[in-house]
Amino acid sequence: MTWKREPLEKDELTELLDVAETFDLDHDFTIRTLVHTGLRAGEFAQLRSDWMDWQNEQLRVPVEQDGWTPKTEHAARTIPVRDPDTLRVIREFFKRNEAVGVGRQAVYHRVTRVADETAIQKKVTPHVLRHTYGTLIASKGATPQYIRQTMGHADLSSANTYIEYSGVQLNEEASEVWG
Repeated sequence: MTWKREPLEKDELTELLDVAETFDLDHDFTIRTLVHTGLRAGEFAQLRSDWMDWQNEQLRVPVEQDGWTPKTEHAARTIPVRDPDTLRVIREFFKRNEAVGVGRQAVYHRVTRVADETAIQKKVTPHVLRHTYGTLIASKGATPQYIRQTMGHADLSSANTYIEYSGVQLNEEASEVWG
């Protein structure tokens, strides 16, 4: 139940989001969107304004777009976006841009550039932010089905890993609180 790159803890996530806010819109948009949608870097690089359903506050990863297809058939999905700051930043970005318009490497560099300005000791990558999203929604009580669907997994085993990991975090925190 361990990953090569572990998700951010609550305090690390808070610090990353605070620092991202001090950067330009592109960096803040990248960090917030990855953390609150669980998109893969390649999906984020393809993100366009027409993926957003503003009325229902959700992002829809299409089955195909201009020759691009998601990593797997399950990756075409709908992701509710409920964090108000993230919605605000996404709206602001798409008022100025039709699409993200950068490659996966640029996404990676945006994430690491922001992370380098924090005191976070672990390596922070777009995939770490995807893991962070999974554990974040699991800790908020998301079902394995919800996690599987919003993250685009084929089966529930990956979703259960996020639930188990978030339980480990809770148990570790309880041990710290109760000594």
